[in-house]
Amino acid sequence: MDIANLLKELETKKLTKTKIIVGRLDVKIIEFLKARDIKIHTNEIYLTSKGLSHLIRNSKRKRGAGLIRDDVLKIPQILENPDAVFFDKHNNRFNLIYCKADKKVIKLVIDTKGFEKRKTPITLIKTAGYIQKSDMKNPFSS
Repeated sequence: MDIANLLKELETKKLTKTKIIVGRLDVKIIEFLKARDIKIHTNEIYLTSKGLSHLIRNSKRKRGAGLIRDDVLKIPQILENPDAVFFDKHNNRFNLIYCKADKKVIKLVIDTKGFEKRKTPITLIKTAGYIQKSDMKNPFSS
């Protein structure tokens, strides 16, 4: 299954337990995390049905932060070729924030803790949205 099919699934059904691989952590990012003793559950980056529903929800769109369909479909390309990747350790969240400047700046928030409460922890996209270009500074700050 791909993102387009996951979007179709959400349009026709309620949330499912579907998860798909949309990218992989780059070797440099893996080394960065390991140097800080941050455990990586999977090198693959997943997107779940619930996660996709969260990042496209109407309340986010109304305030201009929810991704449009075309930008959702670009998620694998953003993960493969970001303009910047930031490390956010605020409140011990240890998120990776991938940014890509297109017509708007798209951010993808990757949870490196991998939702440890899951039976099988994974690295996944927690949320996504649009940010201002001025918010893109200090890549890999720790």
